Amino acid sequence: MTELLFILIPIALLDSTSIIPLCIVLLIVLLSGPGPLIRSSMLIAGIFVTYLACGLLILFGLDSLFDALEAYAMRVWQNPNAWELLFQILVGLVLLAVAWRMTRKTPKSADKPATAGMTGTQAFTAGVGLTIVGLPGAVPYFGAINLIIRDELTFAQEIVALVVYNIFFVVPLAAIVVLRQVMGEASQSLLERVRAVFDTWGTRVVIALIVALGAVLVADGLGWFLGYPLIPV
Repeated sequence: MTELLFILIPIALLDSTSIIPLCIVLLIVLLSGPGPLIRSSMLIAGIFVTYLACGLLILFGLDSLFDALEAYAMRVWQNPNAWELLFQILVGLVLLAVAWRMTRKTPKSADKPATAGMTGTQAFTAGVGLTIVGLPGAVPYFGAINLIIRDELTFAQEIVALVVYNIFFVVPLAAIVVLRQVMGEASQSLLERVRAVFDTWGTRVVIALIVALGAVLVADGLGWFLGYPLIPV
């Protein structure tokens, strides 16, 4: 159990990078307004509860799917058929189109009056929504749950392992809240700089990642048809 936790904790911290870009700006805005501790804590609670609930659903309701998905993924990885390659290329083209559309959007105003007046309940709901939006990027989470299943733990140990994972998943966000509470108003300039960085570079990084993934999918799919897959197996 202890050895498993030492494996799960780094995975959880890595996994947290999937939710940080989605909610960092909102979290900083909440910390800048009235009742910063309550509202920011409710946002993080919404993320924690939703992610934990999804993990429990997979762990105890859908764990039988892992073997089938693993076998299918291995077969597609080693010997995809024509339809699967066409679908892969289509997904890659869609990602490239999405990235192009994102570059055409007009940057939003930095003023966020609705967010500034957000209640604790609304912050919790926002955390739930952001977590659901980020689920497609939760590949490390699925891998961690698979490790928990394979480790032959007791029911209680599986629950503990999943809770520990989710605690460390929100630790980076909680650390920002703690920093705000410890430093008080002195942290405001630092938080504003962090917010400015994400406002400036957050979308660009996301676009770059989408373009890279889309290009790889298209190139690899075409490579299979030509007999030269991008990633040989």
